[in-house]
Amino acid sequence: MWTEATMPFGQSVIVSLLGLAVVFITLVTLALSIILISKILRTIIKDGAQKPAAVAAPVVSDETDKETLAVLMATIGMDLELPAEQFKIVNVKEL
Repeated sequence: MWTEATMPFGQSVIVSLLGLAVVFITLVTLALSIILISKILRTIIKDGAQKPAAVAAPVVSDETDKETLAVLMATIGMDLELPAEQFKIVNVKEL
């Protein structure tokens, strides 16, 4: 089998499928390990995080700024998976 210059078609299909299976099993294992590690780290970080004492209401000049601030707070809250009461936007600067 390994001493021949070529392999039969059936054997080449089996070897190809085996290679694809190894790659996809490795990708699934990597994805699951990333999910598991992120959940573990999230619980460790939430346990060690301190809650701020008081959150002051932001001072905003007009309605457009209030809407922009609300969108920013919602986006940051979703990204950090925290409620808006646990963080404070101090300054907004357009780049």
